[in-house]
Amino acid sequence: MNRFKKAPTILVADDCAPVCEVMEILLCRAGYDVLTATDGEDALELARASDGIDLLIANPNLPGLRGDELAAQVERLFPAIAVIFMSGSREPEEHAGSSHWLVKPFTVGDLRDCVGHALRSHEQTAGHPEMALSHG
Repeated sequence: MNRFKKAPTILVADDCAPVCEVMEILLCRAGYDVLTATDGEDALELARASDGIDLLIANPNLPGLRGDELAAQVERLFPAIAVIFMSGSREPEEHAGSSHWLVKPFTVGDLRDCVGHALRSHEQTAGHPEMALSHG
């Protein structure tokens, strides 16, 4: 019997369209299914229309719904979702330890490590094979 596993789905929400485009390219090359949005409300609509989101990568300062508000809404839809906040500033003290953080600018390796760690830390993705971003 041949068993196929669905690739993890990642929703990227950042107010900078070029950041979304680069993230989509890198994550798609790594084998992930990727959805992107440039504001919180569009990201929430994509999540609602989706069959499932395994990981949300969101800028905390999104227009519309802020990143933390978006995460709370998406977590209601998909309780086992992993969340990474992506920002040009360091992790705010009030959120210390509550989520994964990716500080811009970051390398492909930083992205790969953060995504892998976030996905591995959630039960929903336990059945997915390890995926790595290519450096080329």
